[in-house]
Amino acid sequence: MFDINTLAAFYAFSGGALWLLAFLLFMGGDKVDTRANRWLGAFYCILAFNFIQLFLEGFGIGGDLLVHVLELPRWAMLPCLFMAVSHYTSPSLIRKDWIFHFVPWIMFLMFSLVYVIPDLYNEQNRLPELPSWIRFAVRYFFFGQMVYYWVTCFFLLLGHQKNVKMMASFTENVNMEWLRYLLISVLFLMLIRFLDLLNLHITYIAPVLYFLGIMMLAYSTLTQKSIYAIEKYQPRELEGSASKKGSTERLTAEQVQELKNMVMRKTIDEKMYLDPGLTLSILSGKVGISTHELSYILNNGLGKSFYQFINELRTEEAKLLLLSADTKHLDMLGIAIRAGFNSKTTFYTTFKKATTLTPKEYIKANAKAV
Repeated sequence: MFDINTLAAFYAFSGGALWLLAFLLFMGGDKVDTRANRWLGAFYCILAFNFIQLFLEGFGIGGDLLVHVLELPRWAMLPCLFMAVSHYTSPSLIRKDWIFHFVPWIMFLMFSLVYVIPDLYNEQNRLPELPSWIRFAVRYFFFGQMVYYWVTCFFLLLGHQKNVKMMASFTENVNMEWLRYLLISVLFLMLIRFLDLLNLHITYIAPVLYFLGIMMLAYSTLTQKSIYAIEKYQPRELEGSASKKGSTERLTAEQVQELKNMVMRKTIDEKMYLDPGLTLSILSGKVGISTHELSYILNNGLGKSFYQFINELRTEEAKLLLLSADTKHLDMLGIAIRAGFNSKTTFYTTFKKATTLTPKEYIKANAKAV
C-alpha cells in the first residue's frame, strides 16, 4: 500500500497536467475561439495552483506565506471558467460586465496585500488572527461561488444546444458535447472536494481521484471541434429576435398559414432538405423571408424547431430510399447521405425517434409490403 505522502505526489501530477493544458490553450491555433481558449487556460492555471498548494502541504514544504500566495487567485478561478463557457457558446458576444465577476477576487487580493501578507513576514511567519466573520467568508464563499458558476455555465451550454436546433439541421459539430463532458469533469472535482471536507473516508484516495478528474478534463479539452460555421451567426440571430418579436406577433392567422404553405412548398417541392448543410438563414433566403419570420412560422405554424422540421422530411425521404430497389446497392451511410443527413449517427438517432425502429428493423417490418 502507498503511504499518504506518496499519494500526495498525485497533486503534483495534477498541477503539472493542468499547466500543460493551459500552455496548449494559450498557444493553440484557430480551432476554436481564442478568447475562450485563453479564459479556459487561465482557469486551468489557477486550478493548478490549488493542486500545487495541496502537494506542498502534503509534504510539509513551504510556509504560510507561500501557501497564501498560491491561494490568492482562487476566487478568480470559477469566473474564468464562466467567461470561457460564455465565449464558447457566444463567440461574437462582447461581455461588458466581465469585471463584475472578478470583484470578490479583487477585494480578497487587496485585503491580502494590505492585512495578511505583511503579517506573514513577522518572526513567527504565521497567518494573523482574523475576525470570525472573515474566516467564515473566506472558507465558505468559494464553495458557494463554485456551485453558482457551475450551474450558470451548465445552463449557458443547455441554452446553446437548444438554440442550435433553431438554426441548423445538423448538430454534431456545433452542439459542443465536449464542453458538456468538461463541465461534468469539473463537477466530479467539486464533489471530491466536498466529500473530502466532510471526512467521508476518501481523504486517503483523494489525490488519485483528483488526478483521474484532471485526465477527464484533458480529454474533453483536447477533443474540441470547430464550431464557427453556425456559432458566429447565432448571437446576432438571438439579438435580432427581440427587436423582431413585435412584428412577427402581429401576423394574422391567415398570413401565418400562407407563409407556412409557402415554406412547405419551397422546401418539399425543391427538396431543399436534401442539402446536408442547410441552415435557417439559407432556407429563409431561398423562401424570401427573414430568419425571424421563418423561425416564427416553424415554431407557431408547425410547432417545430428548424432541426425537427428538416430532419423529419429527411426521415420520410429515408423511408422511401430504404424500400426502393434502386438503392439496394447502398449501405446505411449511403442512404443517410442520399436523404440529406450529414452523418450516420444523426440518421439513426432521428430515424428511430420518428419510427421507433432502426433503419434495418424498418426494412424487415416492411419487407412484405415491398
